Amino acid sequence: MVKHLKIFQIDQVDKTIIVTPLGDSSSFRYRDLHMESNAVRDLLMKPGTRHLIIDLQNMEYFGSEFIGSLVSMLREVRNRGGKAFFCAATPQMLNVLQNMSLFKLWPHYDTRDEALANVPE
Repeated sequence: MVKHLKIFQIDQVDKTIIVTPLGDSSSFRYRDLHMESNAVRDLLMKPGTRHLIIDLQNMEYFGSEFIGSLVSMLREVRNRGGKAFFCAATPQMLNVLQNMSLFKLWPHYDTRDEALANVPE
């Protein structure tokens, strides 16, 4: 399954949903962000979906509303007993995520393949 929304590209590999933000978060409208975040959370609640990878390869910056939507997705997975990861963050994004202490809750891997290799069975 590959689904292109305005803000996120959604891929699925087995029981793992991969969410890739599609660019500069400052250009996203809050309403679109809210609707698409809800659509992703709906996918995460479907039977057979267990894990989440947030692929940050296209992001140079995101604001508090955007990080809030990502954290809500990550929490949804954790609350349901799944695992969640970040991957492919730029050096600037790595710094932001480290400063927010998000890696203590959700690890970061350099590549999508590396993140997928660490998804439990």
